[in-house]
Order: sequence, then C-alpha cells, then structure tokens
Amino acid sequence: MPSSRLVSVVFGVLVLATLGAFVATQRLKRSTPFVERVYYFGPCIRQSGSCSRSSFSPVSAWPTIKLRFQLPKRQTGVTVAIVNDSGDEVRTLADDRTLRRGQHIYTWNGRDNAGVVVPDGPYRLRVTLRGQGRALTAPRTIRVDTKPPVARIRSVGPQTVLPGSSKLGELRVRFSGPSNPRAQVRVWRTDLPKLEEIPGLPQVHRFRQSFSWQVPPLADGVYDVTVTVWDQAGNAGTTARGAPNSGFSVRPLTLRGPLEPVRAGSVARFHVGPVARRLRWNLSPAGPGSPVARGEGRGEVLAVRVPRDAATGLYLLRVQAAGHRALVPLVVRRHNVKGVLVVLPAITWQGLNQVDDDNNGFSNLLSAGDSVKIDRPFAHGLPPAGLNEQVIPLLRFLERERVPYELTTDLALARGTGPGIAGRPGVLFAGDETWLTDEFGLKLRDYVDKGGRVASFGTDAFRRLVSLGPGTLQDPTEPERANIFGEQTSETTIEQAPMAVNPGSELGLLSGTDGFFGQFEQFEQEDRLVSGTQLLESAGRDPKHPAFVAYKLGNGIVVRVGTPQWASQLATDPELTSVTRHIWTFLSQ
Repeated sequence: MPSSRLVSVVFGVLVLATLGAFVATQRLKRSTPFVERVYYFGPCIRQSGSCSRSSFSPVSAWPTIKLRFQLPKRQTGVTVAIVNDSGDEVRTLADDRTLRRGQHIYTWNGRDNAGVVVPDGPYRLRVTLRGQGRALTAPRTIRVDTKPPVARIRSVGPQTVLPGSSKLGELRVRFSGPSNPRAQVRVWRTDLPKLEEIPGLPQVHRFRQSFSWQVPPLADGVYDVTVTVWDQAGNAGTTARGAPNSGFSVRPLTLRGPLEPVRAGSVARFHVGPVARRLRWNLSPAGPGSPVARGEGRGEVLAVRVPRDAATGLYLLRVQAAGHRALVPLVVRRHNVKGVLVVLPAITWQGLNQVDDDNNGFSNLLSAGDSVKIDRPFAHGLPPAGLNEQVIPLLRFLERERVPYELTTDLALARGTGPGIAGRPGVLFAGDETWLTDEFGLKLRDYVDKGGRVASFGTDAFRRLVSLGPGTLQDPTEPERANIFGEQTSETTIEQAPMAVNPGSELGLLSGTDGFFGQFEQFEQEDRLVSGTQLLESAGRDPKHPAFVAYKLGNGIVVRVGTPQWASQLATDPELTSVTRHIWTFLSQ
C-alpha cells in the first residue's frame, strides 16, 4: 500500500476514536452521578462551639474525622478508600461491598492499612465501582495535621496577689496562640509536696488572648499559670510549667528584715507589704517572754528601735494588719563578748524559704539549685525552717544557764560584718548549717586546725557551698560526700531509742549519764573520719557508726551531736541537759 494512502487510513481511525471518546464523555456527563453530596465533618472540639470540616489530628483528643456521601441508587462492588495527594491509596474503609441507596458515613482515624499514622498533608475520599470500572475522587481535601500550636505566656500580673484588694485582687493573664477554639487557663499551687490545681476559674472568651480573674480567698502560697490552646485540627499546645513570668504569689501580709545582728538601742527597719496598711507590732524574745517594745504604724517601712537594755539574743518582730499576721527573726547584740560565738543559720533559712523570686510560678530554693534573694519575706509569715525546733530551744537553754555569749548569723560571717570567729575559745552552730560560702568554710577549717573548738547542733552540715552576691545567694553546690572537716556521715531513722555511750571518754562530755540519754528517732551517723583524726568520745545506736562524736582535727576539736531532735528535748531530759552543759563548758575554756 502506498505510504500516502496508509497515512490517510491512520488519520481516519484517530478521528473516529476521538469522536467516540467525545460521545462517551458527553453521555457520562448527561448520566446521573453515582456518588453525591460528599461531606466531611469533625473533630467537634467542645471549646469552639463548632466542628472542623477540613482538618483533624489522629494524635489529639479528637482523633477521627467522619466522611459522608450519598448513593442515588443501590450499588454493588463498592470500594471506599482514602488516597494521598498523589492518588495512592493509603487506607481502605470498605472493600467490594454492596451498599444500599442513601447516605453512608465512614470514620477515618488518620492511619494507614498497617495502623500507622499517615504523614501530615492533604488526603481525599475515593469511591470506586469495581464492576463498572468507575471511580470518583472527591475534589475537597481532608488535611491531616499533627503539629501542635504554640502557646506562650506574655505576662501574668500582679506578681503578688492580695485577694479582695481593689488594686491587687484581680489576676490578669496575656498569652499568644490560637484563640478559636477558646483557650483554657489553669492555675496550680506549686509550694506543696504535690501540685494542686485550683478549681473554679472562669472560661476564656473565644477570639481573646487575655484572661481576667477576680481571685477568691486563696491560701498564702506560690502559684503557676498554664495556658492551653487548640488549633482547628484538635491539636493542643500548652505552656510549660515554670515558664518565665508565668507565676504569681498570694501574700496577705509580708515582712522583711535584716538577717545580720543589730545593736541594742539602734533602729532596725522592716519592709511591710504587699500594700501599705495600718498595723500593730511588738518585739519579743524568741520563745516565751513579754514584748520588750510595741507600737503602731502605717506604710511600707516600719522603723523599730531596739531597747538599749535588750539582752543579747534572738527576738521576733510580730506584725498584725487587716486580720493577718507575719513575723521575722531579729538578732540583737548588747555587748562585745569575747567568749563563745553562737551562729544562727540565716543562709539555711533563706535557702529553704518557699518564695518565688523570679515569678516563674515555683519557689526559688538553694536545695533545688536556684539562686535566692537574701532580702525576702519568710513564706506564710511563719518562722523559718528549724527555728522553733532547733534554734529557739537551744537559745532558751543558754538563757536558763545564764551564760554570756556573742551572737551572729552565718550570713554576717560570710559578709565579714559583726563579730568573727578569730580569737574565740569556741564556736557553736545552733542549727543546720546546710550551706556556707567557700571563703568562710576555709576560715572555719583553719580555725579548727589551729586549735579552735566547734560544736554543731544541726545535721547534714558543712557539706555544701554557696556564693554570696550583692543581694543573692547563688550557685549552690551538690552535697559533698565528706564535710569540710573530712567526716563522712549518713542519715538513718529507727524506732525511738536513747543513745548509748561508747566506752572510752577523754573529754568527759558524756559524764553524768547512766550510759544512755535522750529519746531519738533520727540519727546522723559517722561513716568515716579523715585520716589523722582522733575520735575522743562517741555515742549512738551502733558502736561502729556513732551519731554523737567528738574528735580531734589538727590542734582543734569538733563536736557533733548527731540528731536534729537534740535541742527540742533539752527542757525535759536532765541527762541531755547535763551533756549540753558539758559541751558549753568545753567550748568556753
């Protein structure tokens, strides 16, 4: 066949095929579609008041989407599937089924046929009639979105809340993130052993990125705010606990004062908050005793003149305002005494003080590795840790014994103000000396090496260091295995029992007992002394690991009572009183 004729035949065939396809297409267009009214709905997020129609998250609290379509007539061999943007099938919802005429609803959980969450992106519904070779892919997409939205707290204020106050009684929170669905604000109390959520907060309005709450009478404490936002797919994003500027404190009455000794006859200044109010105050000896001064005042600064005849000792300033009470310890010196120096653990008081300095919703504690401000009120207006149980009973003992002594705090020693340890026959630490500065630790060790005598009535002491800044205690260290004297100890709790005196006594500190004294449950036992140390006297429950120890270190001597319960029994146990009297006499020589 001539080539020109062959070309004509091929061209004719192509024209006929094109016409046939055109006719078939027009026939399909005029025929009734086999799938109608394709519709997606979900998730229905309770905060939004409506349901999303285009996206969802299979890893959210609303992990499915519903797909609805209608068949104009009964169909056989129907396959319902989800396909990705490339048209590849990822999940079969129905395979070769016979479906009745009418509406059909399927649920997809965002997973493929293997049960794995599909990648984020657009997907479509495809309905196939296998016997007819027909398929319909819905033009509308379903978007799988598993990326959570970002929520950020911009501000929480005021930093100190006073419930009922017109100025400080309303908490205001500003945040960023999606606001439809509406966000949720939650408040947590954080200065308890376990986080406690505060109920009854009002709802955040839709399309608002702010929140106001007239704070009810909450307990004095530290609180953190979290904000949760949702996107249209149902993903939630929550601010981290302890985020910057996310916290506030409830403080009905705050009182701050000096933690270094003041002279009798001088004026001590205290700061009162959180607002200026009329107040009444009195200054009393720590423990039982009548006030040595009292008065009234108003404003944020309270000036108190310490009486000239006030004896050396620890006093408590008590303030009452608007039905609330607060107190703060005050160390008073009357005369210069060259005898024993008694040291109070002010650094420990602040290191364990449950106060939020940086407004992140959590207390700043040296025990948590934080920096803490030195000049801050004591939480809840209550005495600092260990004051009532350890410090006051020991100072009351010294008062009953009518012995002269000099009084200071470890903070004053670290700052180099007030009386020092040089030239003292002995130094007595009246509580848990949990932290000390490196410089003072070196001075104390040098003091003992050169012949000084130290008695510690606290436990877990002299094992941690802290740096002293202009107004902060910072960079606290983890506890060392051995304290600055080289002694290794461990704490133990057993059934209540007395300490048993071990044989061999070179100092006579335990004389006057019948071999047993006190009733204790908590012990700090000696595990090991540094090489070259000589154990002079000991007592406890385990002869190999005594709690009470006195040992020679260099040319000096260290006495450690070995239980935090010692001071609290001084007023009721004659033998314990006798041992304490011997310790004091030994320090005074």
